Amino acid sequence: MDPTTPVLALSKAFASSRTKPFLLLAPHRRRSLFAARASAPSSSSVPGDLLISLARLALRGPGPPAAPRRWFASVSSASPLASGGPPRGGGGRGNGDGDGGGGGDGWKRPRASQGAGVVEEAAAQGADVIVLDVGGMSCGGCAASVKRILESEPQVRSATVNLATEMAVVWAVPEDSVVQDWKEQLGEKLANQLTTCGYKSNLRDSSKVGSQTVFERKMQDKLEQLKQSGRELAVSWALCAVCLVGHISHLFGVNMPLMHVIHSTGFHLSLSIFTFVGPGRRLILDGLKSLLKGSPNMNTLVGLGALSSFAVSSIAAFIPKLGWKTFFEEPVMLIAFVLLGKNLEQRAKLKATSDMTGLLSILPSKARLMVDNDAEKSSLIEVPCDTLAVGDYVVVLPGDHIPADGIVKAGRSTVDESSLTGEPMPVTKITGAEVSAGSINLNGKLTVEVRRPGGETVMSDILHLVEEAQTRAAPVQRLADKVAGNFTYGVMALSAATYMFWSILGSQLVPAAIQHGGAMSLALQLSCSVLVIACPCALGLATPTAVLVGTSLGATRGLLLRGGDVLEKFSDVDAVVFDKTGTLTIGRPVITKVIPSRGMGDANTKDLGANQWAEADILSFAAGVESNTNHPLGKAIMEAAGAANCVIMKANDGSFMEEPGSGAVATIGEKQVSVGTLDWIRRHGVIHNPFPEAEHFGQSVAYVAVNGALAGLICFEDKLRGDSRQVIETLSKQGISVYMLSGDKESAAMNVASVVGIQADKVLAEVKPHEKKKFISELQKEHKVVAMVGDGINDAAALASADVGIAMGGGVGAASDVSSVVLMGNRLSQLIDALELSKETMKTVKQNLWWAFLYNIVWFYLFSLAWFLF
Repeated sequence: MDPTTPVLALSKAFASSRTKPFLLLAPHRRRSLFAARASAPSSSSVPGDLLISLARLALRGPGPPAAPRRWFASVSSASPLASGGPPRGGGGRGNGDGDGGGGGDGWKRPRASQGAGVVEEAAAQGADVIVLDVGGMSCGGCAASVKRILESEPQVRSATVNLATEMAVVWAVPEDSVVQDWKEQLGEKLANQLTTCGYKSNLRDSSKVGSQTVFERKMQDKLEQLKQSGRELAVSWALCAVCLVGHISHLFGVNMPLMHVIHSTGFHLSLSIFTFVGPGRRLILDGLKSLLKGSPNMNTLVGLGALSSFAVSSIAAFIPKLGWKTFFEEPVMLIAFVLLGKNLEQRAKLKATSDMTGLLSILPSKARLMVDNDAEKSSLIEVPCDTLAVGDYVVVLPGDHIPADGIVKAGRSTVDESSLTGEPMPVTKITGAEVSAGSINLNGKLTVEVRRPGGETVMSDILHLVEEAQTRAAPVQRLADKVAGNFTYGVMALSAATYMFWSILGSQLVPAAIQHGGAMSLALQLSCSVLVIACPCALGLATPTAVLVGTSLGATRGLLLRGGDVLEKFSDVDAVVFDKTGTLTIGRPVITKVIPSRGMGDANTKDLGANQWAEADILSFAAGVESNTNHPLGKAIMEAAGAANCVIMKANDGSFMEEPGSGAVATIGEKQVSVGTLDWIRRHGVIHNPFPEAEHFGQSVAYVAVNGALAGLICFEDKLRGDSRQVIETLSKQGISVYMLSGDKESAAMNVASVVGIQADKVLAEVKPHEKKKFISELQKEHKVVAMVGDGINDAAALASADVGIAMGGGVGAASDVSSVVLMGNRLSQLIDALELSKETMKTVKQNLWWAFLYNIVWFYLFSLAWFLF
């Protein structure tokens, strides 16, 4: 059964239900109203075009032969919600390092301006994007026409059109954004203009309609089109079968009653007319309309070819003295094969979206809504998931799919999040844990407060991102798009040239043609053949279909690939640069020891001999400063201070300040406390360092200074990811150069590099965010295709400057915003999966294009023009 049918049925049932006005109320109004009602008494993958083209080779019978006939919003955060993970929007410190495996970032903090700038830029781009659903496109020429129509508008900066997904993404001119509701107005205008030109279009309002609803609607439309195509195909092939019976009986000399009728010219004329007004009517009318509007497409070529064949045959039938042959059966067979190809093409498109359908199938259609927030006394009512609002409480029973992103308010269970992250191991969820829509509750009852319903869920973000990716063409497709965009005009010109050539020189080149109607008849047959031999669909679908499959398949594996251009670049990568903390290491540092200075002072600092700070004091001071940050090391300090029952001192209001790549400082009471690198505390008055050996520790070190004197230092350690070494080995075996950048001191960075297998001369330590970006640029100057793997906001600049930016799934929003690839499972091994997927996809793309160009440009055109020369 079609997976969209139950959802649509439920939606229709709900639409006619008397509870619809009730569900439109705010959550608190719903509960009170339901409570009042409750107290009252109850009242009651073979390309279709290619198959057609090959089949046309066999259409001609004995006599003078002729040529054969024809054939993914910028997501603000795409990270999965994981219990215990870093909060949304959390910043990173430390050049993306900060803790690691032997080392973290020596407190290297990101430049706030860089991260903010990246986020603002991404947000600005998303604000100018308009998405249109476009129907009626049959080939690459149609997609090119739609693109031209959209970009002809002065309010449109650029547009991209995807033939496989039938979607257009428009980037509007920024100046228009000052007008209220400018996107809706411009979107409706563009949709109306496309509809007027023959491409039925509508504006997609993502703020009102979730990805699931949009996708289900498109799937339903495609299924209806497939059914209609099936009916037309059946009728056309029934007519074709009658033609074949006539040919076969004539060849074998079969004499049966009424056989003379089947052999008659009038009968074949009738079959052609019935084909034109029946199964071929939509195809021919669409082609002629497109021609009249100045945007001819594949249907134009088929229509002109079929009508030309019919016209020539009609002239031959009504003026027998010309001596021309009739071939009324050719329009019948041509349209039958074309409809077969279109039917196969539609099925291929549906199959290509099967992975997206699988993603949508994990989203439930209904949820158990609590009437009030009392889990013990509340009644439950089943409502469509689209009606859930922020603040609603839903109950999720064992085996249920979670209907919305939210927070567990009661209960304990394990949840399968593999559909989002690709990680097969269930995750334990307790009160306070975050859960994501689409994940499966395995063995316990959960009460969840809705935080992000409908189109705002992580799953919707994934679907939006995948669909956006499918609109981004690979650079290799640009040539195909240019060819497909002007393909129809070229074919029509070639047909005219063929007619002129053979009508003038036909009798000289092929004297035997005079016996079969003369040069004119030969020229007409060949010119018609050229019209129907072309195959623009193969060019138009070669790349988008492969990208559609690649990005959808990636999404099912926990890989978000942002488009065909990303897939092409990724397949050519020959250098991978890793951040350390949170990338090669797990990014959860723990404090291994706290070392007090024991009052060691300096002649140039205040005499703090009387202040011999204890370990608990150092933790308290550091926690007071770090309570204002979300850095992993800051969290580790807070956790250690809490575990040691230290008093966490509050920083004075307005006194906190931090610097990317260095550290933080705040005033606590009457004391100025600085936490960070050695250089940072020296800038805040510390001159003497009683721990010179600390710079050679194989761990990350944070210095703590109080009133200009060193109070002590805190050592951290972060565990390496279990798959780090294997990933590095796999990349090296493939001939890819591997580098590591770290904001940590050199000893800690080298320790991690030696364990995972990165060469010492390819490790850079103590680098700041802008230095990471500079290093990426230097590699690119050496003509390397560079991929950068990171997880923090301080990696955003480097991720954006790399040819392919790869963000770990646990990374913060800015890293995901500027990344080309997001590893949703937060496993480094997914990098290898993404690399292999990109290579396989581009291999398929190049094979498709090679065959399409070979067919269209070399064999069949040369064959059609030179058929009679050999």
